[in-house]
Amino acid sequence: MTIRGSVDSLTADGAAGWAFGIGFAPGRFLVLQALLDGRVIGETTADQPRHDLAAAGLGDGRCGFTMAFYDAPVDQQLLPFISIRPRGGDVELPRTSLTGVGEYFGTIHARFPAAGRQRCVFGGLWTDRTDAARLLAGRVEVGATPPGVRGALQRIIGSGHAVLRDVVLPVDAEQDVLSRPDASLSGVVDPASGAAGRRFLAGVPELLFQPASLSLLKAMMDDTPVVHRVVLSHGEETGTPFMQPSAAERLPSPAESVLVVACLPTGTGSSLQVEIIAGSHEFPEFTADGRSRWLPSPPAGQTPPAIEIARRCDASIRMIEIGPQDLLILGPGTVYRLRPAGDQTSALQAWCIPSRISPSRVLEQPDAQTFVVRHPSGALLAV
Repeated sequence: MTIRGSVDSLTADGAAGWAFGIGFAPGRFLVLQALLDGRVIGETTADQPRHDLAAAGLGDGRCGFTMAFYDAPVDQQLLPFISIRPRGGDVELPRTSLTGVGEYFGTIHARFPAAGRQRCVFGGLWTDRTDAARLLAGRVEVGATPPGVRGALQRIIGSGHAVLRDVVLPVDAEQDVLSRPDASLSGVVDPASGAAGRRFLAGVPELLFQPASLSLLKAMMDDTPVVHRVVLSHGEETGTPFMQPSAAERLPSPAESVLVVACLPTGTGSSLQVEIIAGSHEFPEFTADGRSRWLPSPPAGQTPPAIEIARRCDASIRMIEIGPQDLLILGPGTVYRLRPAGDQTSALQAWCIPSRISPSRVLEQPDAQTFVVRHPSGALLAV
């Protein structure tokens, strides 16, 4: 026997949908039950006329149902765990309504709006908690966070990013390998690509781990920062699609990734423009089909979850411009893109994680060589 059907609506009071038994004799209908933790909380017969189902070739269309729950209303938090099945069977009708994991968490968050929580089911940095502003005040009060980084942390918490102006100390151009990046270095900088890549990577910690940026990263992570991924682009190639720092690559803890963006001038008057989707660090986590925006992007041709959610939220775009002496710090949940730059500008993107975790590729390829540069502060580059 073949059964087709779906649950089109599931509320605290009952369920509605359709169920059709292929090969059933005329006048014979399916009896459906709603189960919660093995207990029957509702029962009905799928015999209601549905003209749309008749037009689709499902018999005479008398296979719709509306079911009222015995103990209505059911707690909204329990809706994801209710199953609709034919009586005496183990087959569960699929749902077309949005009553999955996203709605489960949404219901809890709406019911307890003041409860502090992470914005991602995978956990994350304390700066991404809904009560991060209150946490910051307490951390400064007890001495867990230096007062000097309070302003930058407030910007990270409030807008998902912070621009550190004039923090990059000038270096003699003749000694600064970052001011003359090899043209062959483009995309993810791989130390295995040759001496040019290793020379460039060796200079990255000195640029990124300035006193102001290092203090901020340590305060966000409660740990020593480690650069695990470096991407270099030049001129027009600096333009990128919208993306989210946590989705750059697979991590055991995807919500603990911070992006640092720097402008590398190869001439005078260079600057880099970055567009940020305002409020994206506070977006919901899941799309309608249950995909998390905090995970690596989907295959080509499929809209990234972060962009799908941004469209749903009618988000706006904010432009930021940084110069050679500035650093842009982006939280793991902030959606951004780089704009194409002039011929005399290169863009450096460096992903940092706490030293307590390692990228998944390191665990999957234990024999791969890791290029390590240790900064005098103890911070690392390990790619």
